[in-house]
Amino acid sequence: MKLSNMKIRTKLLMIYFFCVLIPIILTDAIILYTVNRNSREDKVREIQFLMDRIAYNMKETIESCFLFTNGLYLDQHLDEFLERDFADGVTYYSQYMEFLEYNNLGYNYTNSKLSKIHIFADNNTIINGGKIATVDMIRDTHWYQSFKESGENMQLYVHYDDSKRNAIGRGTARTISIIRSLNNYGDNKIEKLVKVDIDYNNMLKDVLNEKIDADIYVKNKDYILFSNKPNQSILEPYSLSSTIEYNKTTMSKTFIIAKQNWEVVVQYNEDTFWTVVFYNKGLFLMILLNIFVPSILIFFVGKSISKRLSLVASHMDRVEKEQFIEIESFMGDDEIGKLITSYNLMVAKIRNLINVVYRDQAEKQALDLSKKQAELKAIQSQVNPHFLFNTLEAIRMRSLIKGENETANIIEELSALFRMSMTWDKDYISIDDELSFVKKYINIQRYRFGDKLKYIANVMKECRQDLVPKLAIVTFVENAFIHGIESSVKDGVITLNITKDTDYLIINVLDNGKGIEEEKLKEMRQMLSTANSKMLYNAKSTGILNALLRFKMYSDGEVVFGIESKLDHGTSITVKLPIKIVTDDIKTSSLDKGDFDNDQCDDC
Repeated sequence: MKLSNMKIRTKLLMIYFFCVLIPIILTDAIILYTVNRNSREDKVREIQFLMDRIAYNMKETIESCFLFTNGLYLDQHLDEFLERDFADGVTYYSQYMEFLEYNNLGYNYTNSKLSKIHIFADNNTIINGGKIATVDMIRDTHWYQSFKESGENMQLYVHYDDSKRNAIGRGTARTISIIRSLNNYGDNKIEKLVKVDIDYNNMLKDVLNEKIDADIYVKNKDYILFSNKPNQSILEPYSLSSTIEYNKTTMSKTFIIAKQNWEVVVQYNEDTFWTVVFYNKGLFLMILLNIFVPSILIFFVGKSISKRLSLVASHMDRVEKEQFIEIESFMGDDEIGKLITSYNLMVAKIRNLINVVYRDQAEKQALDLSKKQAELKAIQSQVNPHFLFNTLEAIRMRSLIKGENETANIIEELSALFRMSMTWDKDYISIDDELSFVKKYINIQRYRFGDKLKYIANVMKECRQDLVPKLAIVTFVENAFIHGIESSVKDGVITLNITKDTDYLIINVLDNGKGIEEEKLKEMRQMLSTANSKMLYNAKSTGILNALLRFKMYSDGEVVFGIESKLDHGTSITVKLPIKIVTDDIKTSSLDKGDFDNDQCDDC
């Protein structure tokens, strides 16, 4: 389509959509996508930093504890003390106190990273107490047995110490320990080892101090060691690593501590697109302004232009119909306002020209028209229908004089039928009047075919004063006779049923003629379903089509039309008209309750 053929409003809308709205939407979409992507990337970086921080703090805590055990491992004075034979308890206690004076065990015990320090030796002369005890005290513990089975000199051991569960002041039941052999000096005649319990609460703080809306887990292959989830009691046993539900976006980092793989797992809900948008309220408001301000401005500008141009166009259309009316609305001072001013001047000049220049010509044309109308009436009078009526009447009178009463009667019927069809003062008549047309038509056909034709009419009394298009029902009866019965060898019966229900006046014309072939019936139904006045010029048979179009005009298209037929069994045509159309005083009735007039025209 050429642009010059489009309306101004359409062009303005095109400019708005392609030059304003779509570019703004695309730009804003890119901005929103970038903001959303950056928000996600920032979230990922934040979590990566968090995992790095937790992993570093965990490693630093544990490695510093390992360094502390190195000092004990290299402490020759401690080694000598553990292998010494003590004569009695008093001797052990006095030497133990001397040992503590220069040893750093007391200082390290107060170190915030350590919870407990225990040294064990397979020396029965040692009195169990303080930080040093015999190995016999720990032989049945699971941590000692695990250490021995590992065959290593140093082990990081995670376990749950049930003995601390309800023991106040003995540390947390969840225990992370460093177990290390102290057999570095001497002939290693006796077994020596140290067990350092790391402060669990201190390591847990590294996780809890991370202020992020996410679930954090620190786990090894067996247990969840630390978590920031609420209701996590440090007195309860460790949860299994397999209990972590991976139903959120998950990031993880694996790090190695003492030959063990630990993992930081962070689970979080990704922010939705609209959450990010509403979080950036300034950006959101900017996008709304970018869309609505140009839209409102263009709307009012476009309305100002298109409204006044449409007004000019509508008045120009009136000029084509010779209606010269000035535009009286506000014109404005822009180009369109000047156009309206010019139009008003043009209209004023045209009206003056019509009144002054063409007045005489109009009067002359009126005289010529009157003359032609007089000539037309003179021609019409020469073929006045009264000539035909008078002729039929003369033939009827001569038939009566000759005693041909039957011929006279049928001529009288024909004359009356012709007179009624020529008198068209009303387009719609009562069903009673229409039935008189039908009877006269049947009488004329019975004159031709005698007893071969039978006519039965079942008409509900309540229907007789309802209005229908003139000669419409006669058309269906005529069609039933010509196309159904006339060419059939058997006796013909035409049945007319007129009833009504709460919604419709129902007219049914039924014959027992030769019927219609199925293929032709489909064509007829297709044609009648799309019936319009243009079909009258091309249709071979216009009877039913003409009647249906008149019913459509009468009912404003609300008529319901149906046709059924079977070859050699006859045809049935049904017309339904809304009650509100055929009568102003709607009285509901039905076939069960209504009274019928039965008219069998065998002898009419």
